[in-house]
Amino acid sequence: MCNVQSYSAAALLAILFALPFAWRVLVHREQGHWEQPLSAFYFAHLELFLGNGCLGVGVLMLLALTLERYVSVCHPGHARPILGSPRRAVVLIPIVTFILYFPAAFRSKVTMCRLLPDSVIIYQRQELTSLVEHPLYSIYKVLLEFIFKVIPIILLAALNLRILIVYRRSCEKRRRMTLSRTASGEEDPRKFAEERRLVLLLGSTSILFLVCITPMVILNVTLSQNNLTKYPYQVFRAIANLLEITNYSITFYIYCLFSEDFRNTLLRTLRLSGGTPARGIVKPPPPTATTTITHPRSV
Repeated sequence: MCNVQSYSAAALLAILFALPFAWRVLVHREQGHWEQPLSAFYFAHLELFLGNGCLGVGVLMLLALTLERYVSVCHPGHARPILGSPRRAVVLIPIVTFILYFPAAFRSKVTMCRLLPDSVIIYQRQELTSLVEHPLYSIYKVLLEFIFKVIPIILLAALNLRILIVYRRSCEKRRRMTLSRTASGEEDPRKFAEERRLVLLLGSTSILFLVCITPMVILNVTLSQNNLTKYPYQVFRAIANLLEITNYSITFYIYCLFSEDFRNTLLRTLRLSGGTPARGIVKPPPPTATTTITHPRSV
């Protein structure tokens, strides 16, 4: 349950951190112009770091939960926590993720400008081109894409497919045993409704994840000042960012609809369940949802 709560918290924080990002893009554009140095410091050093960090935590939490579900469903005789206790995973995953994203906090700096003739001082965010265009930093960005995008896409697709196959075989075996014991030979739809719901959950979240995240992988790898001057690239970037937020938003509702574990955990977190679990849907692996805030962006 700790992993489910941590995944939900990471997803919620990622969406919340996207709000000041969208405000900055709409109002202040790329460089920005703030009267307070604290605001400029946040957008220059913390916007990318905190946003991507929360997204990365959600991805690794999702992967850990899916691995645990895979072991429990496909190898029940060897079911045990992969990262140790859930509390250990909750602590280790954020630490590792924010360490990996820490260099992103230094890709921009705050510059002070004096506007004439009133001598008004404003603060702007300026990207450090010497760092961003360095070959090592380019390799670093590609590695992040593999760690938080490409590898999770492959693992989540393979594990969810394997879970679905094993689960359907188990349901089919139970179905044959049940039908052999009934005189009428008719199948009760309610007994096997969870199988159909699991297919819908894994299928919908996997397709949504693939469609929404693939453009972000391309965007993160190709993002450069030269491409930012091209209008078609700006349109592509806006669409990719929109798909990113849509992915997190829709998968939350899909998971609430089809996952009993997620729904009960959410209700307990909100102190609305009163200790009574929500009635039956299914206990599937978490939804496949990940994204990364790119920097800089525009709409």
